Amino acid sequence: MKKKTRLLIAFAIFVALLSALLLSGAEYPPPYVAMPAVYGGLLAGNLLTQSALTLLGRPAGLVPTGYGLGVGRMVRVRRLGGAPLALRSVPLPLVVCARLLVPAPRPRAWAAVTAAYVPALVLGGWLVAATRGGWQLFGLMTAGLPLLEVALQSRFPGCPGWVVLRLPTASPALLAEAYASPAQLAAARALLDGRPADAVAALAAEPAGGTLSGDVLRVRALLAAGAWEEALERAGRIVPAAPVAHLGWAADLARAEALVCAADAGLLPPADYLPRLAALTSAFEDHTRRTPVRADLLRLRGEREAAVKAADRAVGPQLDLLSVAGAECSLAAALLAAGRPEQAARALDRARRLSPGLARIALVERRAAAVVLEGPAA
Repeated sequence: MKKKTRLLIAFAIFVALLSALLLSGAEYPPPYVAMPAVYGGLLAGNLLTQSALTLLGRPAGLVPTGYGLGVGRMVRVRRLGGAPLALRSVPLPLVVCARLLVPAPRPRAWAAVTAAYVPALVLGGWLVAATRGGWQLFGLMTAGLPLLEVALQSRFPGCPGWVVLRLPTASPALLAEAYASPAQLAAARALLDGRPADAVAALAAEPAGGTLSGDVLRVRALLAAGAWEEALERAGRIVPAAPVAHLGWAADLARAEALVCAADAGLLPPADYLPRLAALTSAFEDHTRRTPVRADLLRLRGEREAAVKAADRAVGPQLDLLSVAGAECSLAAALLAAGRPEQAARALDRARRLSPGLARIALVERRAAAVVLEGPAA
């Protein structure tokens, strides 16, 4: 099922619940009350759930690797409990957290993660049942957000929603995909901390070809460290299979990112990378959040202004520091190709603040403008 289809189903469920609430005789508040109630309920549901996951997640094996606060573009990084805290441009109290699942007793893990969703559901349910008007709408949002989160995460092994719905019956093969090894945990932390060489070293002792998530992480680490040829070769060997064949787009995305860096480094001719990149982009475009790779493809085809627009739209939706820094590099490359070096320099400065060790920053400065074709590809 495609991401858009899942979102439409979740939205339809929400509309059905809201309609049932209104048809039951509930008082519909005026817009000046309804809007704060909706946004306040979403924030309350987010904060209650994320706080509970932070408290109960470690006994369940959910280890935080990075936090985010606010909405909009990431602007700076602080430290929180040994993990990076990315602050976004609009300082709303909206929290996101990147977590990896490590082995823990299955009953304890399921019980702890499921319990983390209870406070928001209890508070929201009580407000829906016991209040009217704006508070009732506030309660619906408070309970609805964690339910939506669980539903959307259920297809991604290792996510909290997957733990709630899939962990009790997961097969050994699926558990192997869901659990992060100590090397993968160390590598993920090093990448988010701006230390790609340490991430590569952490994964060096672990055999490749184990899990899809491990293979994709290895490619990301190699790209961050500037090992373009090895990253391209490793990405080409990823073969998603059951039980995570439905996540094959993640492998395609890793291959596309490796192709872009190889192209910018001058390792491949346009006749090689352009058709391969176009085919990969069409394969994963429906599953990703405005991927910067699409902007890179437009730039490499010579569609420079379209590349700038696509890259600018792709920066905000990225969820982790490394992805945001990579998106800023894509934006800088597009701006350089479009003849805007001052704006490109500012984008690269933002990338340095988020991920100072990212090798692509220097690659863009050296090479990006030189590999752009003079006109659109035939």
